[in-house]
Order: sequence, then C-alpha cells, then structure tokens
Amino acid sequence: MLVFPMRSPSIAEGMMPPSCSVEGALRSRIDALANPQPRPAGPVDVSRLPGTARILLIPEQTRVSATIRNRRYDRLPDVAIVGPSSRPVALKIDGPAPIEIPLSPLDWSRLTGTIAATTADRIIRARDLGISCLDGLVDAAPTDIALAAVARLAETIVARDIASADGGNWPLILPLMRLIDDGVVYDAATAAQQLATSPHNLRRIALRWFGFPPKTLLMRRRFIAALERFQETHLDFASVAAFGYFDASHFLRDANRFLGTTPRRYLRRIDSSADGQPAPPAAR
Repeated sequence: MLVFPMRSPSIAEGMMPPSCSVEGALRSRIDALANPQPRPAGPVDVSRLPGTARILLIPEQTRVSATIRNRRYDRLPDVAIVGPSSRPVALKIDGPAPIEIPLSPLDWSRLTGTIAATTADRIIRARDLGISCLDGLVDAAPTDIALAAVARLAETIVARDIASADGGNWPLILPLMRLIDDGVVYDAATAAQQLATSPHNLRRIALRWFGFPPKTLLMRRRFIAALERFQETHLDFASVAAFGYFDASHFLRDANRFLGTTPRRYLRRIDSSADGQPAPPAAR
C-alpha cells in the first residue's frame, strides 16, 4: 500500500486561529474515518512516505510495530506521535487500523513546546511531548475515537491559541507552509528572500516547528511530488523534469536520500506488500 501524506496540510486544511472553526477543519481532515476500507485478515504492512508529523491512535486490540531508518519500535504506545520524517515510516498493523491525524507545523506549535527537530525520524509517546488531551480514547470504537479526538484536539488548540505568548511565529509558519506546498522554490536563500526574513531566522523556525532545515523541506516536497508523477506515468523518468530535475541521476540522488533505495525498488516493494493490489489514490 502506497500512501502519499507528504504535502503539509494546506492552510485551509490545517488547524486555524480561534476565529476559525478548528473542529470543522479537523473533521475535514479525517472524514474518511467514518467509512473504513476493507482490510485483509492478519498483519498488514503499510508505508508512509517522508513528511510532516502525525498522531497515531491505536485501538486497544491492535498491535503496531514500526521502523524508521535504523530505528525499530516493537510495539507503539496507544497514543503515539510520529515525528517529521525524512525516510519512509514502515508500519506493521495487526488488528483494526489505527487512526492517523496529520499534524501540520502550525498544529505542532499549538500542541507542544518540544522542538520538532528533536523528534525527527522518531516515534514518541504523546505524553512525553506534553500532549495528554487524547489519553483514554483508545478503548472506544474507531469511529468514536475519531470524533472524540477531533473535539479534544480542537478544545486544546483553541485554549492554547488564546493563552499563547508565541504568536510572533505565526507570520512565518503559515507563509512557509504555503511556500513549501506551492513547490516552486527549491533553495533556502530564495525562500528566505520571499518570506522577507533572514536565512538564520528561517532556519530557526523550520527546525523548531517543521523538524528539518528549509533546504530539506523544499527538497522533500519536490521529490515526493515528482515521485507521485513518476508513479502515475508508469515509471517514466521524463515526467520528473517538470519538478526541476535535470536528469534521471538527479532524481535518483534524491530518491536515495528520501527513500534509501531507487524509486522502482520502493514502488515494487510497496506493491508486493499489498499482495498485488493496486496502490490507493494519493492522499491530499
């Protein structure tokens, strides 16, 4: 199963200031949870491509193990935070599917004071990041877990927005999210210039709330978009030129950086783990 959760949630999809409907925005991001897809019996291997952080809410009857780079997690806690990632996150799920809630950098800034870079390519218990609002949810049915998670996250975000003394970062977090999503800037110096800030300040914001330096974020976004096109065009290397890749070697270097293997091998591995079933549509 190949899932593309790479793009940061757009401004419209991310958690918003208290004047907007935080709960409505959260609902729109996990509305598919009310209609779970059929799953084969037994453990299922799932790959999550590198991207922004996410919450995993794991039902009590489900066991989930994970691997990121050379880190192996034999059993994830009931409420786990997958930090920002620069390599695929391999999950082995045995039981009902966990509920996954993407966390944009803006979400991160309102849920925890932990520097995102310290959790990069790691999985952490939510409580270890000071996130306790989701405790006690996993005993319920999956749909009930999703609804309760929406309400609790919305309440926490609104409360912290009102009390936050860090509002000065908002003007940079939101534009940087948008700039990354647009996918037209590939270097940190140009990004800093467009955001009217210094390269040093941009790097500070990126590491604190996004988990990686600006250059890595921009390269990751470009590569994942190109990989999606590569898959859609049946592995045609010419298709990635539209994303600023000069040739196949250029694309393959980024593949080694963000996949640890070639695109063909990664896609073949994912297809085989899905027992020959076609990959699902790319998640937006």
